[in-house]
Amino acid sequence: MQLPPKSSPSSARFQSKASPIISISPSALTQIRDLSLASREVESGGILVGNNIGRDIHIISASGPGPNAQQSGSHFLRDTNYCREFLSRSYVESGADYVGEWHSHVIDLRQLSGGDLGTLAGIFIDPDYEFLTFAMVLVVVGAGEPELHVYSAERLEGTSRRRRIAITELYSGIFPDGGRRHRC
Repeated sequence: MQLPPKSSPSSARFQSKASPIISISPSALTQIRDLSLASREVESGGILVGNNIGRDIHIISASGPGPNAQQSGSHFLRDTNYCREFLSRSYVESGADYVGEWHSHVIDLRQLSGGDLGTLAGIFIDPDYEFLTFAMVLVVVGAGEPELHVYSAERLEGTSRRRRIAITELYSGIFPDGGRRHRC
């Protein structure tokens, strides 16, 4: 069961029952919305930076795709070097770390694609990452208002040798406060 986002001047909070809480700053939501709307013909995206607080994630900023991103109407691959530099600057400025990914769909696909699920699986099996929880934000753009989808991916503990993850859609709907620009 999805709970409606709880908004405050400092963030919008997304949660579904006992799932981790994903909170997103107004400035990050505005950045994601504006970049998505500026790219209605091809997919866009970037990384999410913030802090892990136990199972919960607080997103403070979102990068753009970068100048060397691969973008089409049904595919997106971010510019890794650009995003790495964005993350380095964010870490120096605020101690923020890599906590998720965001991207847009310009076709009428209102869920994570097979490629999106593969990206999440790759992140969780990569030995360089030890995420307990990871955020994925999807924006579906079309002729009207953009639609926001917020997901949490969480590593499941167990006795199995295989690493298992649970992906939960925490929210699907309009941007909180219409995605209007905020001051933080």
